[in-house]
Order: sequence, then structure tokens, then C-alpha cells
Amino acid sequence: MRGRERSLAKAIGLIESGRSIDVVGARGSGRSAFFTALSTQMSERGWSVLFIRGVASLRASPFAAIALAGVVQTPPPSRMDGVAERVAHQLIERVRDQRAVIFLDDWNDLDESSWGVIEYVRGVTGVPVVISRLLGLRARQTPSGLSASTMAHTSAIDMLPLRFEDLDDVIRAYLGGPVDAATSRRIYAKSGGNVGLALAIVDATVRDGRLNKLDGDVWTAVGELWSPALRSVVEMHLEDLGSEARDAVEIIAIIGNPDLETVRRLVDWETLEFLEERAMIAFVRAVPSNLVSVIPPLFVSYFRHEPLTARRIRLTERIAATLGDGFESAEGLGEWGGAQVSETRDALFAGMLRENAATRRLVAAYEWEKNPTVRTATGYIAVLSQSGQKQSAATIARVLAETDAHSGDVASRAEYCRLRARWTAYGLGDVDGAIALLDSEAAELSSFGRILDATRISILADLRSVPTGFEAELDVADGLPIPVQLALLEAQVHVLTLVGRLREAQGAFRELRRLDPHRERFEARILASVAQLASGAFETGYRDLLNGLDEARGALDLDAFRAFSCGAAYARLHAGDTQELGDLIDVALSTGALAPLPPGGRAMILVAGAMLAAGRGQVALCAKYRTLARQESVVGGAFPGQSLAWIDAAMATLEGRPEDGAALLWDDALSLRRRGALFAAQLGMLAAIEISPTPERLAEAQRVLDEAPDTVVLRAQADYHVAVANRDASALRDAGVALERYGRFGVAVAAYRTLGGWAAEDQDRAAEAEAARLERGVVTRRGNRPVNAIRFAADATRLTKRERQVADLVAAGMNNQEIASTLVVSVRTVESHVYRIMRKLEVGSRELIGPRLAGVNGSA
Repeated sequence: MRGRERSLAKAIGLIESGRSIDVVGARGSGRSAFFTALSTQMSERGWSVLFIRGVASLRASPFAAIALAGVVQTPPPSRMDGVAERVAHQLIERVRDQRAVIFLDDWNDLDESSWGVIEYVRGVTGVPVVISRLLGLRARQTPSGLSASTMAHTSAIDMLPLRFEDLDDVIRAYLGGPVDAATSRRIYAKSGGNVGLALAIVDATVRDGRLNKLDGDVWTAVGELWSPALRSVVEMHLEDLGSEARDAVEIIAIIGNPDLETVRRLVDWETLEFLEERAMIAFVRAVPSNLVSVIPPLFVSYFRHEPLTARRIRLTERIAATLGDGFESAEGLGEWGGAQVSETRDALFAGMLRENAATRRLVAAYEWEKNPTVRTATGYIAVLSQSGQKQSAATIARVLAETDAHSGDVASRAEYCRLRARWTAYGLGDVDGAIALLDSEAAELSSFGRILDATRISILADLRSVPTGFEAELDVADGLPIPVQLALLEAQVHVLTLVGRLREAQGAFRELRRLDPHRERFEARILASVAQLASGAFETGYRDLLNGLDEARGALDLDAFRAFSCGAAYARLHAGDTQELGDLIDVALSTGALAPLPPGGRAMILVAGAMLAAGRGQVALCAKYRTLARQESVVGGAFPGQSLAWIDAAMATLEGRPEDGAALLWDDALSLRRRGALFAAQLGMLAAIEISPTPERLAEAQRVLDEAPDTVVLRAQADYHVAVANRDASALRDAGVALERYGRFGVAVAAYRTLGGWAAEDQDRAAEAEAARLERGVVTRRGNRPVNAIRFAADATRLTKRERQVADLVAAGMNNQEIASTLVVSVRTVESHVYRIMRKLEVGSRELIGPRLAGVNGSA
């Protein structure tokens, strides 16, 4: 009974003192398992246990439950007169003069006659009675709700949702092996801690092949945690809801975490109170109004995947009619809400992150004020550093001034010095001061001084240049303390990824996990996942980054959320998957002031935002990100996408200066190359070539790619640019296939569109059809999710917003009539837009609009 130990001990104590108990919980909460464990414990303690189970189908049959349990001899049908008295007297004889207890499982399904006799026996003998009933169905005197003048005094044992750690142990035991942390958190979040639902999810996803052993060892989930096999499980929870209550649950699920005022216009208070008693909805504190959420989230998945068309139309029409123009149309609601819902949900999450971080700051401050040692100071500074340089600099300075740097063991002192140096370098911008601090302290810490050596190399690699011979300084020798080995391995992952030695970086991360499999080192994990993306292992790297983001969200861990937001932003840009990138950027930026740690993290978020805005032609938004970076003195990093040159280049192209943008990125890439940051240099060079390709730039980029050949995805992208420059259709097709295999879907789509444009120019209908088939294949394999094939929108930004919409629909293959129906305009208006688009893009036919946009602009 993992997670129920205290409840089990409490129940045993109550029974032994002669008290009756109500075990209360939702379906799947583990009431029956708890009942079985409790009855077994009482039997082992010498008690006589009478176990009776209610059966819904036999409610109308007098004494059915008692008869089936075999605890008394029931009379034959011909002698039913006075049967209640005879059954009661037999039951009294069973429990008199001995330690006895009566267990009633599924009390709600018990027939009235059996319950009446048991209540009488309890009143006469004082025998304790343990009943199991559903949450929200009040402890009435009888199962069917008949009124009575007295009620026996009982104690309630609530089957609350399990904690994450307890549910994780249950799932591990059930599967017979370890489960990766991200998968455990996803199951926990989906089930709401309900053990029955969690195990049902496990069973269904194992059968469907969505939960399997990775490398034959760790269980890992792939894809969404939903299966049609879960339908009956959810329907069991919903089956006894009245029509109003069921409608209310589905309406709240459709709208998606609506505020209470909105819900009150659709659902009456009595229904809301009933659903809250049944633990099927929860009220979440938010500003300015409380939000209402369906729990557990598995129910939302059920409504999303198993809609009944007539019900959905009826409910969405009801929502639209009640809420009026302030919400989306019924059709939009049928597709699960619009931007307003998403914004409300994201604002709620960002607020929860900030509140959780504020609580951590208060706790850390109290611990340090009470006992100002290096251990408490390290915890306090780590939390403060997430508040932004301007907000926390003064407090951190006071903590450093008032903490005795020698007040702890060498391991604690090393960690304290490491954090001080990182804050000095990344937070205050004093690299020389940070290096001097590390050098002066390392000699006093014996072997733990190697932790400071590792920190020094990482700081120099990020902010100056990669130290020559770093491999020897980061070598993990036998006999070093485990914390020292871990710090050296973390630094290896950091620097090896930076210089583009991706296979070695992944090997160092595997060793890191082997030495300390239970501690999550998210910075190293993110780098290892990015290395997988760049080395061609797309599915593994992409999944781990998004799982890590979900895990951080579930834990409300601000540090991890910001770090994984950077990794997830890189992954989505890598794949050309910008559908959710905008929301991710908004939430990351709304979690508080820019923070210097993790290094380069906030720069990455702003760069991703600028790139997304540039691809959409949003000049004002891109300028906003550039201004924000300058105002808050954001320091770029040496990893891909962390240089502010990307924002400046995006703005230059948006302003009609593509050559300037290309030059900015090219010069920045050359600077990174001189510093040894080859991975970022390679990506920057290819971006410059996207904007303004020249033979000289292509040749130089290929030489830099040869210096760090592990970045096979970037090599495929270079092949794409070479094929375009040479107008080599066969090579372009091969590059597109390779890019698609590596998850670089945006560039692959751009390649196929360019092929289609060449074929149209050559009037090669077969080749044009083949290119269209390849492009459709990418979209289909991505589950029909939009694939962004535009990054630096140099040409597209000359189009108006409406022209851009029309151009996208033309590129998708729609004719003028279809576009007119989609945009609800006249065909003549569409014809005018198409003519202006062709003139602005300097193409001679509508068939070349898509290839023109894709061929010039590249991909995210």
C-alpha cells in the first residue's frame, strides 16, 4: 500500500478502539485495494473479519449481500417470514464475545435489508463497521438515502490522490522496471494522482505501443497518453452523472480552464457544488477571477478524442448563444477554444511559476537569516539569481558580504564558490573577477578544487574563448569524489557541445547519468538533447526536450522551465514547428525579469521570438524584442541561437536590408569561430547564406563544417544551399530527403517547393507532381501540423497582411475560388491580391509564388 501507510495505521488504530470507519474516495482511488489490505491486517491481528460487498444489480433483493457473503444461514424461500430477525440474531452470534469487524465494500450498492440488519447489529453489539463509499455521495443513514432519526458516529479515511513519488513507485512496481522522470510526471499529471486511472493509462499505452522500454531498460512514453481503450474507464466515472452534471463537465473541458464568472453563466451553483464534491472539477486561484478546471486531465482527453457529434454541436451552440460575441463561434469552440482561453491558461501558469518562486525565495531567505552558512547562502543565491540582475544584485551582494566563505565542508564551499563565480561572470559581467575568485579558492579545496577548474573553463568558453587543452583539465581521474566527477562531466558536456564534438558530448552525458541516475541535471540534459538534434537523432532529442519542458511545468520549477524553454525553442525552430512556439515565448517572458542564469538562456528566448516575428513579417514585434534585449543588457552566449546578432539580422531583413542582415550574421559567425564555438558558427554561417548566398560564403561554411563534422544536420542544410546555387534538382531532392529524415522539416519543405518551382518553369508536370507529393508527405507525417518554411522574410515582408494570407493559400495549392471561400471575400478581390503578390515577388506565374517565398527565405 505505497502512499497509504499512514492511513492504514490510522484505520487499524480506530478499529482496535472500537470505532467504525468510512473509507471515502473517487472511482479508481484505490478504495478496494485499501479495503483488502486493511482486512488482511485485521485478520493477521486475530480479528474475525466479516467481508460483505454491495452489488448494484441486487439492490432490490432483500439480504442479497449478506447471503452471498456467506456470513449467515439464510432461510429457504418458503420461510421468509421473520427473516430479518433470524439474520440479525445469527449475525449477533457471529460477532458477540470476540474481536470482530464487519467490512462493507461498495456500500453505495448495498441492498437496504442487509444494511438495516447490519446497522441494528452495530447498535446492539458495538461491533465496528468499515464501509467503502464514493466521494461526494454523502454518508446517509441508508445506501438509498432513506431518512433515519439517528446516525452512528464514524471516522472518515479519505483516499486522496497519491503524491508523485508514491505513484511513481506504484507504476515502477507494476511495470517491473524503472520509468523515466518525464513519463512518470506525464502519467501523474494526466491521472491527477488517481492510482486506478494511472494504471489504466499504463495498461492501455503499453498495449498500444506508446509506452515501451527504451534500449530495453527504462520505460518511456512516446506520443500522447491517450488510447481508445481508456474510453470505458472514463465512462465508468461519468456514468452516474445526471445530464446537467455531465453537460457541465464537458462544457468546462471545451472552453478550457474558463474563469468562474464565465462558468456561472453556463452552469448553476448546485451542479458546480456537486461536481466539486465528486472531485471532478477544481477551482484555481487566479487574478482577477478564479479559474475552473476539469480533473483529472484524462477526462479532457476523453472529451477531445471521443466526441459525440450531436452532443458537441448542442453544447457548442449553447456556449456561443450564452457567451455571445466575446467568445469564438460555435465552430471554433468545437476545435477547443481560441486565443483568449490559451492566454488565460498561460497567464495562470506564469503566475503560478512566479508565486512558487516567491515562496522559494522566502524559505531560502529564512534559512539563510537563521543560519548564514555557505550551504544556506548557496540555496538563497540560486533562487535570487532567477529574479534578474537589477532586482537581486543588492541582496546577493549582502548575502556574499555576510556569509563566512569557510563555514562548511569542502564540498559545500566548492559549490558556494562556483555559484559566486557564475553570478559574477554572467550576472555582473565581470569575467576577470570571476576567474580570479576561482583561481584563488581552488588551491584551498583539495580535490574539490577541480569543481572550480571546471567552472572556470565553462565561463571562459561562454564569454571569452574555448581554452586550449581543456580536455586535460576536464579529465575525470580515478579516485575523485563523485561530486567532483559529476562537475567535470557537466563541463565536458558543456564545452564539447559548444565546439561541435557532439558524439563525445553525448558520451559524457551518459557517464554523468550512470554515476548519478536519480539527480536531474537539466542544463547538461538540454545540451545533450540539442546535440542529438544536430547529429541526426531527431526523435530522441526532440522528445526529451519537450518532455523536460512538461516535467518542469508540472513541478512548477522556474529554473528548469526557463532552461527547457530555451531547449524547446531551439527544437521547434529546428523542426520548423512554430505552432506553439509563440505561446512558449510569451510564457517564458512573462515569468519575471530577465535572469542571467542559465547562461545565454534569456538571449535564446528573445532570439527565438525575433525569428518567429521575422518569419511572420511582424516588424513591430521583432523591434520590441530587440529593444527588450538592449534595455535589460542581455548577454548573449556561445551556443546556437544565443547571439543577439540574430535579432539585428532579422530586423535588417524586415527593414528591406537583407545584405546588411547577412553581413551581421556572417561577421558574428566568424567571431564565434575564432572563439572556438564551432557549432554556433556553423549555424550562423548557414543563416547568412539563407539571406544572401555567395560562392565564397558557401565554400567557407563547408570548411567550417569539416572542422566539426558531427553536426550532420547542418551538413545536409549546406548541401541544400549548394544544390540551389547549382540548380541541381537531383542533389536538391537528396538534400530534402536527408533534411526530412533529420527532422529539419522546414528546410525540407523549402527544398521541395524549390523543386516544384523549377519543374513549373521547365513545364515538367511529372517532376512538379513529384515535388508536390514530397511536400505533402512531410506535412502528413507531421500530423498535418503547419510546417514553417520561412525564417528571414526578406521578400515576404513587402506583402501586406492580407496579401501574405493569400500568398500562403496559393502556395498551399488553392485556386482563387477556394481562397475566396476561405477568406470570405470575392473572387475578384483574390485575383487583385494575386496580381499584386506576383508583381512584388517578381514572378511570372502564380505557380512560382510558393517556391519564390521558400527558395529565398529558407527555414526556421
